[in-house]
Formats: sequence, C-alpha cells, structure tokens
Amino acid sequence: MTGEAEDWRPIPEELQQVVQLLQHSQSPDTQTQRNVQERLDQLNLHPEFCCYLVFILSKLKDEQVANRSLAGLILKNSVRMLWGRLPESIRQYVKSRTLLAISDSHPLIRATVGIIITTIVIHEGIAQWPALLPTLCSMLDGSDENLQEGAMGAIQKICEDSADMLTPQEHLSTLIPKLLYFFNSPSPKLRALALNSVNCILLVQTEPLNNIMDVFLQHLFALANDADTEVQKQLCRSLTLLLDSHLDKLASQLGNIVEFMLLRTQDPNEATALEACEFWLALAENPQVCREALLPYLPKLIPILVRCMRYSDMDVAVLKGDIDEEDGAIPDRQQDIKPRFHRAKTQTQMQRKCDISAEGEFMDDDDDGDDDSSTEWNLRMLFDAFLCNVCCCHLCISCFLGNSKNNFAK
Repeated sequence: MTGEAEDWRPIPEELQQVVQLLQHSQSPDTQTQRNVQERLDQLNLHPEFCCYLVFILSKLKDEQVANRSLAGLILKNSVRMLWGRLPESIRQYVKSRTLLAISDSHPLIRATVGIIITTIVIHEGIAQWPALLPTLCSMLDGSDENLQEGAMGAIQKICEDSADMLTPQEHLSTLIPKLLYFFNSPSPKLRALALNSVNCILLVQTEPLNNIMDVFLQHLFALANDADTEVQKQLCRSLTLLLDSHLDKLASQLGNIVEFMLLRTQDPNEATALEACEFWLALAENPQVCREALLPYLPKLIPILVRCMRYSDMDVAVLKGDIDEEDGAIPDRQQDIKPRFHRAKTQTQMQRKCDISAEGEFMDDDDDGDDDSSTEWNLRMLFDAFLCNVCCCHLCISCFLGNSKNNFAK
C-alpha cells in the first residue's frame, strides 16, 4: 500500500471476488467450504487483504450482515496472526475503518467491531493506540444510542481482556468516572456494560477505586432495585468482588447486602442466582465475618439452601450416566472442582476465541481443557460447596442441621 491510510481504495474486481468468497462460505457443501478455506489461506499472505475485509465490514452496508460480520471475524484472526508483520499504513487503515463502523445499526456488526478492537489492543498494547480510549469515551458523550452501545461494548471487551494494561493515572482516572456515570443511564444495556467493565477492572486491580470507593458504593446500592437481569447479575458480582478486596467498606452495610443476596439467590434468572451464590462462598471463606454476618439470617438462608440442594430429575439422570462406581480411589480432576469466577482469572492474557449469537453478542469459547458438557456448575453444586466451607468454619452446625431436618420434612 502506498500513500496515507485513508487514500486506500479497493480494486472493484478484487473486492467482488472477496465478497463472493464470503458468500460461498455459507454453503453447506463440505468441498465448497474446503475450497473457501484454501483461498482464504492464500489471501492472508497478502497484507492488503485486511483492508478489503475491513472495507466490507465498515462500508458495504447493502451486503448481508452475516457476510459483513464474517469479514470482521476473518479480520480478527488475521490481526491475531499477522498484526506485527503488517505495514504501519495498513494497521492505521484497519484501526480508522474499524472505529468508523462502531455505530453500525446492526448489533452483530457493533459486536464484531468490539472484538477486533480488543484483539488489536491485546497484540500491540494500549500504549500503541493512545487515542483509542479518549476516542471511545468521547463517543459515549453523544446522543446516538448505537454509537454509545458500540463504544461501551468495546470498552467492556478491553477491560475484560486487558485491564492490567490500564494505568490509574493515564487511563482509569478518566475511564472509571465515565463508567460510573453510565450506571444511571436510561439504557439497561449501557448500565450493564458499564458495571461489567468496572467488574473486569476490579478483578485484576482494586487500587484505582480506593479513593472513590464511597461514591462507587453509592452508585452500586442505587442499582439494587434495577429491573434488568444483567444489571442484577453484575451487581452481585461487584459485591462479591468487593467482599474480597474492600470488606472494611462493606462492613456497615453487610446486613443489607446479605438481605439483598438472599433475594437474588432466589432469582428466577439462574445466571443471577449463580452470581449471588458466589457471594455466600466468598463470605464463608472468612470464618469470623461469616459467623457474625450469617447467624441472624440462618432462618431465612437454610430453607433456600435446602431447596437449591435438592436433586432435580435432570441431575439424577446426568449422575446416572456420569458416575463411575470404580473411580472412588481416583483423585478429582481440576475441571471437577469448578473455580469461582473471581479466583479463576489472572492477569495473564488469554486469546479470545469467540462465536457470535443471533443477537450480536459474543460468546466466549476459550478452550481451557475443561469438559463441562455433562456436569454443569449449578445452584446445587454451589450451595454444596458453601455448606462445606460453613462446616469448616464451625458456623452453628447444630442450628444448621436442626433447621435442615425440618425443611426436608416439608
């Protein structure tokens, strides 16, 4: 490529060939798919192929959304494999064109743009794209909801993948207040994404919130009655993370938090209930606080505990097919003991492998070796782990057993 990045223009015949290749990739025929893959491998040897892909993603608005998003996913893989070897002019073109597509009217395209952006950040570092976060934050100031959602979605993905790259002075001092502002957004999606972003930061570094913890808690507690299920799930996650890192700040409100978690543990949305159960596990790891916080609430907690620990018909069916009566002497595998979310992630970057759902949301598909196809980590398992921790810290076991017997009778 010669000249400035913005001067690049596709050759019409070559552009049409790439579009046709994307269209053929949708064919159910195995041989056709094999031919498409071979051709893609050949095209990836040419740096300008990335320009064609981002052009299709960002400019060909009349092309089918599925083909545009596929172009973005292929571009993401090219970034992952080739970014360091691409000419600077091509890298700049990809960056600028990707940002231009962030306000696309289709959620699928906005989600694709977000994953391309975070993949670039992973591979070159946030310092090599200094204008990125200021640009995304300025997009949040507009009134275009598509632009706001696209920018916030990209920020959330960056925080999820690269929070350890964000420095308090250079990045977080501006970003966190902006995220807190969107806790009050009229859009439930923006509220959830903003809260999710802060949780991703809390997962790897807590210091940036130390000086504004009281303000942060005020914003959190204001979401207690939020009607959106994703907001409730993220709120449960926030409180659990803070239980680990800022217990002193939660102490005065711990009773109210326990009451809130009792409600969320019974939430009809299972994902929210599971997040609430993480709170009980975290609480049980601190024996002294656990005793003081839970003893007054045992009469409320025990019936919930018992209900959630009952085996469903599905549990029984799965166990019958899963259990090997001869493996009693074999130690449990790591994947048999599901890690808690706030212990599982580290500051080590993992390459994202993503699928996209019909709603345009990326589904994490990292292959970490776990085989969860037959044993899902569910409420019953979480409460079983909680009970083990509670017994270990001698939390009024006789009260537990007495109330449990009465509730089982019911």
